[in-house]
Amino acid sequence: MNVYLQRYLGLEEGRGFARPAGFPTLRTLERDYISFLLEVTDQNRAEVSRILAISRSTLYHKIRRYRMGEEGPERLTV
Repeated sequence: MNVYLQRYLGLEEGRGFARPAGFPTLRTLERDYISFLLEVTDQNRAEVSRILAISRSTLYHKIRRYRMGEEGPERLTV
């Protein structure tokens, strides 16, 4: 299992997937992973787009879609 996903879900190595309730959506995982990458690359969007193997314009679109970097109650939560 991917170490990032394992940490995100709070799973130990030997734990199985008995209950699907409470698992994050793919959209939430994507948003959180992009946020994580932006944080560890010091907001280097070119590097994040290379890591994700997507164009910078696609990354900018996702950042706008998830309203990353905005503070306040209007931030998209999924």
